[in-house]
Amino acid sequence: MKFQPKTEEEISGVNLWAKGNYAFEILEAEETTSNSGNEMIKLKVEVFKDDGKSQNLFDYLLGHVMEFKLRHLAEACDLLADYENGELEAYKLVGKNGYCKVGHTKPNDDYPIIRNQIADYLVDSPAQEKTLTEVTNDDSVPF
Repeated sequence: MKFQPKTEEEISGVNLWAKGNYAFEILEAEETTSNSGNEMIKLKVEVFKDDGKSQNLFDYLLGHVMEFKLRHLAEACDLLADYENGELEAYKLVGKNGYCKVGHTKPNDDYPIIRNQIADYLVDSPAQEKTLTEVTNDDSVPF
């Protein structure tokens, strides 16, 4: 087999996207148990760039870790009532879409390559997150 050898940096840069907000769709959602025995939801999420390219990212949500992320996901997927009742069923997430904030993992001894990860789910679309300067320069805003 012939191939072009690459450095660790070149390998990690192939699929690394710029940090930012991207559209998503949840492809799979499974209720499972973490290695430490806690209930969690494992998600397979397709994330889309504006140019149509996409990438599948996995996300693991635990009720007591990064609580803001679980709430934001529920709200972004119109499941806030379920969240507020203290139970979010994984099957209800499949097919839901919205926007998420993509960040990067930190390299460590177990996995030295930097990867994309979902840092949070956005309750409002990125278009609604304009800065004051952008809004005041927008001719469609009636003030």
